[in-house]
Amino acid sequence: MKKLILLSLTVFAFSANHGKTNDPDLQLALQGKYAKALKGFEQRCDKNDAYACGMVAYFYDKGFGVKKDKNKAVKYYKKGCKLNDADSCTILGYYYYKGEIVEKSVAKSQKMLEKGCKLGNKDACKYKNRLK
Repeated sequence: MKKLILLSLTVFAFSANHGKTNDPDLQLALQGKYAKALKGFEQRCDKNDAYACGMVAYFYDKGFGVKKDKNKAVKYYKKGCKLNDADSCTILGYYYYKGEIVEKSVAKSQKMLEKGCKLGNKDACKYKNRLK
């Protein structure tokens, strides 16, 4: 139950620009059909949909519909950030700062958080200011 609540809250955070009726893969996730949602997000990520890449990363990060795989999560967060997904950049910034999964690098953390902030993630703006 905790996972479902956490997923719902996080999916809504990731979906700021995607109303729940406008994104079929998000709807599947909210219905608990994680594997189907993941497949749809993966297909969209393959077509360079930044938001979808961030969602694929999150599913691997948390183990929704797939075995938890932090390395795959980072791969997709990097792709999402490269394609300008603010949330992907923000999460990468956090991982670089903490040295989780990726090497600890305050410089890379600042770079990712700066990009996330410029793309509109308010948390990234707060975190990057704390690193100064």
